[in-house]
Amino acid sequence: MNTIYHQNVKILKNELAGEKLWRIRCASAEIAESVKPGQFCMLRIPGFRAPLLGRPLAIFRADRDADVKSVDVVYAVVGLGTEQLSHLQPGQNIEIWGPLGNGFPLEMEPNRYPTRPLLVAGGIGQTPMFLTALAFLNRSETVKVTLIWGGRSKAHLACLEDFEQLAELFPGRLEILNSTDDGSYGHHGFVTDLQKTQLESGAYTPENAMVYACGPHPMLRAVARQAEAAGLKCWVSLETPMACGMGICFTCVTKCKDDSAPDGWDYCRTCTEGPVFDASQLFWD
Repeated sequence: MNTIYHQNVKILKNELAGEKLWRIRCASAEIAESVKPGQFCMLRIPGFRAPLLGRPLAIFRADRDADVKSVDVVYAVVGLGTEQLSHLQPGQNIEIWGPLGNGFPLEMEPNRYPTRPLLVAGGIGQTPMFLTALAFLNRSETVKVTLIWGGRSKAHLACLEDFEQLAELFPGRLEILNSTDDGSYGHHGFVTDLQKTQLESGAYTPENAMVYACGPHPMLRAVARQAEAAGLKCWVSLETPMACGMGICFTCVTKCKDDSAPDGWDYCRTCTEGPVFDASQLFWD
């Protein structure tokens, strides 16, 4: 079982990263050293009673080599809690607990990993993908990662430069394909258009590839169905709204297949059984 750290830490950076998208850096050696790709944390402003609970946010980056080890979180300002987060300044304290949840399984089977992992992100669904891509790229020089990432516009592709810098560190081994709803950057259309083209290329097979996806529910459903049609294993990170983040309140449940249940399904908690699930085990409709 993962060790969960609950800390009051210093904010090192909190800045605008895109259209209503912010990036906050929190000093935490323990979380930086233990986080796995796809896990999340809870952030809460100390002393605030509204909202009482923290905000669940995926961990984007982990700096384990700096003098002050830290984690970066990218978040969208969508409500009171994230609006308050956006006003915090470097040097202030923030309450953080994590790493939480289950991350992306990186192995196809024991001691065997994909050499052509396909990462698909929609909107702020890029947040678990940097650590996922980095983990694969560090495994072997034979691994080539493709990231497909779409947003409403280029302004909504927060921290794209991080992925571009990562591609420069691993020449020819990280391919970044973008789409935008308005055509302002990359393909004018959906990520599933790009995924379809990739899967039809013949480069991805059940022997060398798995699909990792994060984004809005309709996108994940379409990504999962394309992967299934291609015979590929697909893991999805759900963006189900959470409250406690610890599996206590049961507000973030999703339907999962369960042969032992009377109706063939049961509720799974996204915060503890997820946020990453085997796409074939979910009820999408």
